[in-house]
Amino acid sequence: MLKTKNSGITVVHGDTLFFVSYAGEAMQVDHAVSLNLFLEDDYAASSIPAVVRGRKNRLLVVPDYWIGQTNLTLQSQKRSIVVPFVERKLASEHPELPDIGLFFDYAFSKEPSEPGNISAFFLQDPLSFKLYQKLTTLDIAPMDITIPAYVWGKKLEKLHPELVDSGSGLIQKLSSACHLYFYHKGRFLFSRSIQFSDSAGEDTETLDALTYEINQSFYLFSQKEKADLEHIFIHSSRKEDAADLAESLGRKIHSLDIDDGGNAPNQEMTEMLGPCGVFTPKDLSPVRKYMAVAQKDHARAREWRPVQISGAIIGILLFLVLGGEHFFLLKWAKQDPGIENAGIMAGQSSRETIQQYNEALDLILQETRRPSSWKTMKDVVSCLPENVRVQEMELLVAENPNLSLTCVVRAEDMAKFRSSLSMLLENLGNTFTTSPRLGKRDIELGEILPGQGYTDYPIQFELRL
Repeated sequence: MLKTKNSGITVVHGDTLFFVSYAGEAMQVDHAVSLNLFLEDDYAASSIPAVVRGRKNRLLVVPDYWIGQTNLTLQSQKRSIVVPFVERKLASEHPELPDIGLFFDYAFSKEPSEPGNISAFFLQDPLSFKLYQKLTTLDIAPMDITIPAYVWGKKLEKLHPELVDSGSGLIQKLSSACHLYFYHKGRFLFSRSIQFSDSAGEDTETLDALTYEINQSFYLFSQKEKADLEHIFIHSSRKEDAADLAESLGRKIHSLDIDDGGNAPNQEMTEMLGPCGVFTPKDLSPVRKYMAVAQKDHARAREWRPVQISGAIIGILLFLVLGGEHFFLLKWAKQDPGIENAGIMAGQSSRETIQQYNEALDLILQETRRPSSWKTMKDVVSCLPENVRVQEMELLVAENPNLSLTCVVRAEDMAKFRSSLSMLLENLGNTFTTSPRLGKRDIELGEILPGQGYTDYPIQFELRL
């Protein structure tokens, strides 16, 4: 969780960047700075308090609209295929964001009827990339990036597990704004932020404006999911808001109690940090498994960390065992001079053991020279033109590594098919330095399947690696 001494979070709310830490369950702001000022080139690390610079930035919480979502369909659920597929789709849909491929993640749909549905989420606001780069320059880059909507989703599931099978909405009312969050079967759909006018002093005016905006959001939810909201919750410091809104909307609204062990949210922090001000260290702990985006290199290093730790532990244990054996043999030989021959045999056994270790090391080095399955599949998928769909991919990494690929080329006519095939061969030739180079003679064409306005051309080929 976030209780560790050298851990904190960073929150963007409004036009301010907050550096936050936790003392037990209490939240405290260690430093606040204008976002525009922080992003200036001459803003140096010396402007940040030492207590902030000397700790790990566990999480960056940004406004909901900084992260976008899109639904994609792919039959495969293998990460080695899904990751390059999503990366390529995002790059083609958002050419104005060159770094989008470094900040995205995905989740599969929980719907059994849609096994291939992928929900991809990614940084989409240009400020998010600038902020991450600035934090990296100051050596306080966050490990994860998320939004209040994702954290609220997991918090609601924990408080009300039945929400994972229905549609639900949350109204978070603050003094100056109201935030709306909508979920369907555990999946976040959209959010809205309604700012209250400074001139709207009358509670009735605020209630009327809020009722109109909430009704519009209810309608948008029903249009998106073709379903009705079954559960509506409100979190507000004013207890009367639940009854007032229920009467105004004509719907039952549940007051959401989020007090954890009698620790009510600090109202001052809530108004300062916005939606994030009510979260506890438990809510923001990665154990909650809320959706978050991690920079690609950080995510890859995190995946390898358990392997590195396991390798280090095994190495230490092996050193202790062999060292203990060596010490025991030396002590035994000194105590009984009559076993000199046994010592010689033990020395021979040690040499044989070392030889076996060397042979095992050679085998490991040989294995590391084999093509990486994940990288090979990623490179192949990146070579495919838009109208080429993978049906089957088989990678053999034996003595003669090769890749067998079955695809379908969807084209309007034979000329377009030949053009797509030439593009595919050119991309593969530029990516894989095989000898001889893959050519049209190596492509096996299957039974052509005509469709409505298009034709599917099944092809199959093998690529030597």
